[in-house]
Amino acid sequence: MLLFLWSSSLEKWIIKSRKQEHRGNIFLYETIDAHHPTKPIACGPYDIIRLADWVNVVAITEDNKIILVEQYRFGMDEITIETPAGAINRGEDPLVAAKRELEEETGYISDEWESLGRVSVNPAFMTNSAHFFLAKNCRPDGEQNFDPDEDIELVIKPVSELKEVLKNMDHSLSELCISRYLLK
Repeated sequence: MLLFLWSSSLEKWIIKSRKQEHRGNIFLYETIDAHHPTKPIACGPYDIIRLADWVNVVAITEDNKIILVEQYRFGMDEITIETPAGAINRGEDPLVAAKRELEEETGYISDEWESLGRVSVNPAFMTNSAHFFLAKNCRPDGEQNFDPDEDIELVIKPVSELKEVLKNMDHSLSELCISRYLLK
């Protein structure tokens, strides 16, 4: 549900048809035809990508350092530095997923969690959301358990260097997650 801080006279469009075009490993690609309820505006087809929701975690250690992960990303064909993150399994609570992803990717765990909110990843053509969490007083008492295609190295930086880390980061969801932490 969207909450507007202003009054809107826009109307939700009417979806006339939906067609599954391709099912990938992590997404479903479909096209839809839709029309405006009162205006003669084009009706598509529009591309839609359905994905699971994701979690991103700002993980802060007991000695006030942020835990980041460095890994290769196929989409960019680059090695990135980002917050621990991953997909929420079907029926899984976002906080449970955040705890799981933090431990799997970093070996760290926390007993102090706080939501930093959620965002639509790209509402123009994607259906999923990213849920952001803060994990405080993280400690290396867990066990890393990478997915079969993950190769991750930890990058641990003092929180005092976060603004510099953000300048060099090229992952929009990680940047937004860390920014929400800094704005607290």
